[in-house]
Amino acid sequence: MPETRYVETYQDGKLVGREPYEVSDDELERESAEQVIRELSARADNEVTMLEIARFVKALARIK
Repeated sequence: MPETRYVETYQDGKLVGREPYEVSDDELERESAEQVIRELSARADNEVTMLEIARFVKALARIK
């Protein structure tokens, strides 16, 4: 399901406007895959399990 996010505009440290925009399902899936890749890439090789390696490969495949 698409997600609505907002671009916030501040003036003198105060919120003066919020402009909504929609993030597609494809972009949300890509963000999720990139997060998995970042998390697993940061870990030492001897700490990563086979299941996590499988998640890593699937995440790589999703970001094309």
